[in-house]
Amino acid sequence: MPALFNANKTSAQLLADFAADAWGKSPSEPLKLRYLMVFDLFIKARSYALLNKFFFGLALLAGSALLVWPVIAFKLDSIGVGYSAMVQTSVTGLAALLFALYSHYKKRQTYAENLMRHVIFSNEALELVFEKVQKEMERMDQGFVFSETLAKKNGSDAKPAD
Repeated sequence: MPALFNANKTSAQLLADFAADAWGKSPSEPLKLRYLMVFDLFIKARSYALLNKFFFGLALLAGSALLVWPVIAFKLDSIGVGYSAMVQTSVTGLAALLFALYSHYKKRQTYAENLMRHVIFSNEALELVFEKVQKEMERMDQGFVFSETLAKKNGSDAKPAD
């Protein structure tokens, strides 16, 4: 059990390790299915964690470039590239985009971890938990669909025509 508790893990890794330890080798079919659901969510949370770390690193570099922009602009001007407001605006826009992507994937990671917690700690009947989590996973897998968003804004719950 001491290997289970390590401060260098994400919450998703901790929850997946707990489920593997508690339910992974259980002869009980409901516990095996609960473990399967937790591990499926762990895969999503891990993917989102990798993406948010990647975009955080890029955002940190772009943010640092903005902080030292006066020096960069001076050096570019001295070699004849020029001190361009357009370049500075582009770097600022890129930094904002990278921070937005980091934030997006961090929220997704946290959401997947919260679903894992729901599977592990919920007192609801297993069928209800699976149904709720499966609907949320379908929504996560679907991603963003622009036409459905427009239909909801217009007050229509009907699916848009293809």
